[in-house]
Amino acid sequence: MILLITTSPRVGECAAAIEKATGESAHTAASFRRALRLLRQQEYDAIVVDQCQPEAESEAGEVLPALSGAAVLIFMNLALSGTERVVRDVRAALHRRDQEQRQAMQAAERILSSEIKDALTGILLSSQLALSEPALPPAAEAKLRSVCELAEQMRSRLEQAR
Repeated sequence: MILLITTSPRVGECAAAIEKATGESAHTAASFRRALRLLRQQEYDAIVVDQCQPEAESEAGEVLPALSGAAVLIFMNLALSGTERVVRDVRAALHRRDQEQRQAMQAAERILSSEIKDALTGILLSSQLALSEPALPPAAEAKLRSVCELAEQMRSRLEQAR
């Protein structure tokens, strides 16, 4: 969802063009107070803020970034920008946000994979050292071999996932 905060008479035209171009619904708010109410009710992917909003609402504008969550903030002068430019900027911002999220997820996956591999190495090493004990009861040996096999399988799956 996309939120447009503006008093521009072209807000309906911009919202319709954004919906058509992005496939996402566009909500409008003529004031920051209304926008803040909407932001408390649901999450948005992008928030377009008209820089021509009345100065009296500047205090609410300071609160907006804190309430926007993961939404990308786009500040534009809708009096100067055509609908096509607004749509282009919204699409570009959404594309950047998607790329950043994808990169963050890939980085998190690499970190998690590395941490799991380190833990598996520790499990394998400890298990193999325990298996080398001369007076190991047969039941304990069977369980340790099972732990080793499972750890090897997990390591193999992690290598294949790369």
